[in-house]
Amino acid sequence: MFFVVTKLTFESQAKPRDARDLAALVEKLRARFRISVEVTEEFQKGGEAGIVVSAVHPSEMKLSGMIDAISDACEDSGFGRIHSENTILEDFESFTEEHEG
Repeated sequence: MFFVVTKLTFESQAKPRDARDLAALVEKLRARFRISVEVTEEFQKGGEAGIVVSAVHPSEMKLSGMIDAISDACEDSGFGRIHSENTILEDFESFTEEHEG
């Protein structure tokens, strides 16, 4: 079983972003992809707009493809282009072995 955690940050825009628009995007992503997704703390404090996505799946390739599809959906939503993407994609078993104390 694999897990993924991704932070997607949107490009800056001249006009301030509407928190309701980002919240609507988050809900659409949850419904479409069945993922856990939250607005970043930076945006809530007046900084860059971004989201953090997490999901689990038995297939590493499916998770990787899902992250690509989520990025595309974000850009297609009209909210803005993705400026940066930081992703951790790990196998639970190897992650557990590396972090056992």
